[in-house]
Amino acid sequence: MIENNIFYYRKAAQYNVFPGAHAGKIVGNGLLFKQHKPLIAAPDPRHIDLRASMLNPFAQYQVKSFQQQSRLDVFLLADLSASMSYQGQYNKQHVLVDCLLSVAKSAHATGDRFGFVGCGQLIDPQLLISPANLQQGRVTEMAKQIQQSVLTGQAESFTQAADYLPDSSALVFLLSDFYMPINNIQQQMQRLNKHTVVPLVLWDQHESSALPRWGVVKFSDLEQGKTRTLWMRPSLQKKIQTAFAQRKQQLQHCFRSFGCEPLFLKQGYRAESISQYFLQLAG
Repeated sequence: MIENNIFYYRKAAQYNVFPGAHAGKIVGNGLLFKQHKPLIAAPDPRHIDLRASMLNPFAQYQVKSFQQQSRLDVFLLADLSASMSYQGQYNKQHVLVDCLLSVAKSAHATGDRFGFVGCGQLIDPQLLISPANLQQGRVTEMAKQIQQSVLTGQAESFTQAADYLPDSSALVFLLSDFYMPINNIQQQMQRLNKHTVVPLVLWDQHESSALPRWGVVKFSDLEQGKTRTLWMRPSLQKKIQTAFAQRKQQLQHCFRSFGCEPLFLKQGYRAESISQYFLQLAG
């Protein structure tokens, strides 16, 4: 289910010069008082504060300056490799579509522009919105196309996605299961260092914690197109779960080294999880 949700964008919007809905640090025509300035430094007599001017020890006219609200470019960079079609507790491909629609709707609701880069073996122009814009109809069409697509291969274009982002700071959601080599993720993060990045790690509990203690289990490598049948036993179950726990720590260390905290989505996409994520960062 798609929920209309207004996220709490902060860092990426602070220095954007375009007016919008988010608190910025640039002086402009906002409503939030920032500071007093001498009239000669801010020659706008409409904002003269007579009380502050009378109290000024240098007998200078004082003008009120205000903090401008800023507009933000919001991008979703999505892994479109075969592993993102995994069906377990939920369908990862459906979750990807839900995330696309929800993030775009939230961005447009606040007057922000939304962009999308789908990262498959190549970057398909039909699955690309760059530069970011306010066209919700284009997002809806793209969501339907992804929903009906058969995802194949690896996300070999993953590290090329940064080429489609603006020069100014943007809020970038990075959606993937991140089963790719850590070196690829580090290379991507280095290219995104001027943006505010939110890594969304899409895992499914059936991949690790929901494994049976005993029984025959088939494991499929969707990207390589290979299937392996194993006899599940407690020792193998523990080994797999330990590997997932180590991978989680590895991803956390990788993203934290670039100043961002990953959000693990193990129960599908929920808009309130994203809001809670931003609230925790703000707190």
